[in-house]
Amino acid sequence: MAKKERSKPSGRAKSAGARSGKTPTLPTKVSNESFEKIELDDVTMAEAKVHDVSFEGATFDDVSFAKAKIHNASFEKTELDDASFAQASVKNVSFEHVRFDDVTFTNAKIHNASFEGATIDDVNLAGVTITNCSIEGLTIDGVRIDLLLEHKRSSAPQRDG
Repeated sequence: MAKKERSKPSGRAKSAGARSGKTPTLPTKVSNESFEKIELDDVTMAEAKVHDVSFEGATFDDVSFAKAKIHNASFEKTELDDASFAQASVKNVSFEHVRFDDVTFTNAKIHNASFEGATIDDVNLAGVTITNCSIEGLTIDGVRIDLLLEHKRSSAPQRDG
C-alpha cells in the first residue's frame, strides 16, 4: 500500500449524542478531530461514524468499535487491550506499530489499511475480510504474517500458462 500524505485532523468533534448504559459512550459521530495520546478505559464507540480522526499514541482498554464505520483514521503507535472491531467497516486506516492484545475483528471488513509493524496477540479473525492492506512486519500470535505469506507463495507450485 502506498503511503498517502495524511493531514492532521483539527477541529471539534461532531457528536450525535451518547447512548445510555453502564459503559460510557463517546460521541456517535466524530470527524476531523485529534485524540492523540488519550487514555480510554471501558468505553464504547459501537456503531459510531469516525472519519478523519487521529488516535495516534492513544491507550485503549476494554473498548468497543463494534459495527463502527472508521474511515481515514490513524491509530498509529496505540495500544488496544480487550478491544472489539466486530462487524466494523474500516477503510483507509493506519494501524502501524499498534499493539493489539485480546482483540476481535469478527466479521469486520478492512480495506486499504496499514498494519506495518503491528503486533496482534490473542485475536479473533473469524469471518474478517482484509483487502488491499499493507502487512509488512505484522505479527499475529508470534508469527510474522508477511514472511509466512512470502514463504507460502514461493513454495506454491508454478502454473504454466
